[in-house]
Amino acid sequence: MKWFVVLFLFIFSFMAFGSYIDNFSASVNAWNNSNINEAVSLINMSLSSTINVANAANLWYFKARLDLMDGKLTAASNDLNNAIMVFKSSPTYTFINSLISASFTAFLPIVSVKKSDTIHGIYKGNEIFYSPVSIAVRENGFYVLDAANRNVIEFSKVQSTYPLGVNSTPTAIIYSPIDDRFYVSFENGSIYSYSPDFNNREVFLSNLSFPVIFCQDNAGRFYVGEYGKDAVDVFENNGALFRQFDLFSKRVHIFSYGLARSGIFYLMDLTDREIRRFDLVSSKELSPIPFPSGPLPYDFSILGDNIVFFNSNQMVSGGINFNLEDSKSVFYADLSGQTLLTVDPVSNTVRIYKISLQGNPIFPVIDRIGFQNGNIETYFRIVNLANRSIEYLPDLIVKVNGSMIPFSVNYVYQNYKLYLFPDISQILSVNKNVRNVVIVKENSLDELEKYFGTLMLRNVALFVVGDPQNLSEKAKLMIYITGGTFISESEIKYIQQMISVTKYKSLMVSFPVPASLGGINSISIYYGANSNLIDTVYYTDQNILSK
Repeated sequence: MKWFVVLFLFIFSFMAFGSYIDNFSASVNAWNNSNINEAVSLINMSLSSTINVANAANLWYFKARLDLMDGKLTAASNDLNNAIMVFKSSPTYTFINSLISASFTAFLPIVSVKKSDTIHGIYKGNEIFYSPVSIAVRENGFYVLDAANRNVIEFSKVQSTYPLGVNSTPTAIIYSPIDDRFYVSFENGSIYSYSPDFNNREVFLSNLSFPVIFCQDNAGRFYVGEYGKDAVDVFENNGALFRQFDLFSKRVHIFSYGLARSGIFYLMDLTDREIRRFDLVSSKELSPIPFPSGPLPYDFSILGDNIVFFNSNQMVSGGINFNLEDSKSVFYADLSGQTLLTVDPVSNTVRIYKISLQGNPIFPVIDRIGFQNGNIETYFRIVNLANRSIEYLPDLIVKVNGSMIPFSVNYVYQNYKLYLFPDISQILSVNKNVRNVVIVKENSLDELEKYFGTLMLRNVALFVVGDPQNLSEKAKLMIYITGGTFISESEIKYIQQMISVTKYKSLMVSFPVPASLGGINSISIYYGANSNLIDTVYYTDQNILSK
């Protein structure tokens, strides 16, 4: 009789375990397909059938993630507490805890700035024959604009030189992740766009007065300094003039570079030694930001809510000076996440510095996992609180079942989808596997603040019709963290045109399927070895192999 009872219990346990694995695998598949209601139902079935207490925390964590994507913050918080009760607190849950509490801050104090590399250019014997004036970053490559030789030099896995094919001296280069093209301005008054391999060249703008292209904002608008007439022009992505800041006609001013962030344009005024700020929608001038004391800065950037200034051999942030090792001059600086690139024409070099912050502003969000040709493929996004395009990822780490593994990173393209003034329920049900551009009015933001974490996981970029000066700092922070900005009513049609042809760049980590350990396995991706902002998803061998 005893052996019969033991056999019965074994068979029951095996059936329960099988049912639990089946339900979990189906739940992960539903999550991959953004069918959240089905995924929650299946994970509840897994919770009711699990016999392994060690797996319960993982199940509760996964349910918290699903509830968060469904906009149920209270339920997600309760799920997470259940996970912690079973498995105690873990860095695994830091990511989702941060989203639930929406406790992000853009204040990112800098700890140190250290030189990591120098790009010396192309040598011919002992002669350097390039003159760097500007630099752009695309994926894992640096593209240096060589003004003297009128070409662009790529420094990545290969080193290539691309002639620009224009009989004029180039003044600046930027890369547009929106349409995956480079834009180069020239002294002859033209701006050309180039394909990533520089084989395709198209005129974007002409008849300008000594233009220098500054940047492109999240709405696709281009900012161009016309130094020949002391003005700054803002153009839509189709070349139409949106706004002109003709601020220096009454008084001679020397201005330098400009940047756009969340509906505000920042312009460096060397005459009055200040950063001038303008509301892009209303064109109203806001209060300026004075230069720091000391040597005159030549360029600036924005890190979080901090203005960072650069002079010939220092970076200044919050009144603190950070030495730029070996720097002789800084004609142009590009701050991408925690990587600083400075163009030093005195030394004919581009220097690469690594910035250490008190808090890591970069972390990944895993969207989906799949199985292809013996490899696990994990698709993810980089959420960057410094609000710069992250293409260079030297500190990315992938762990499978807690062990660090070698992997390859590829860039994949996904479509955008536009939502024009949707209601809350529509926003909370969008497909996380595409880039969702959501246009709302500023009076919708109070309600949307409650679902900040959901917007992050749902891959939503908020484009707000309104005046940023009417909003709280928390609301503005939410907009810029999602990758959105402020627009006017008249710009909606340009956004619609842009969305129809734009693809969103995502990343895919690929690695061989590890030996099966049974039960639930995990994939963790994080940026920086000491970061607590880790995103983890769980899967079963059965789930992966079924795909």
